Amino acid sequence: MNGFSSDLLMNMLDGDIEEVKELAKMLISLGPIMIEEIEESINNKNWKNAGAVAHKLKSSLKLWQMEDLVDLSVFIEINGATSLNQEDIIRKFAELKKGFELVLIAMQEEFSL
Repeated sequence: MNGFSSDLLMNMLDGDIEEVKELAKMLISLGPIMIEEIEESINNKNWKNAGAVAHKLKSSLKLWQMEDLVDLSVFIEINGATSLNQEDIIRKFAELKKGFELVLIAMQEEFSL
């Protein structure tokens, strides 16, 4: 996994590190809830909802330039919407969850949260 970058957000927010920290806090608090919802949806074989939540998560991942995780989210989003490739959704979600957890740890360390 390639981690994350705050460059895009720093640019968008004119270098306001406090605002970037606030967005990091938001992702750290809300991201795990979305991951949990995707996991629950997969466990209940509610593929469409898994895809819908992956779509929401993807937006935040893009802002933080987490390209590997964006790709996994897109896969879950597209295949969840059509209920196709269910075994691959399960496998890609496991990668997404693990990668996301690692990134959140790195984010907490970088921003001292």
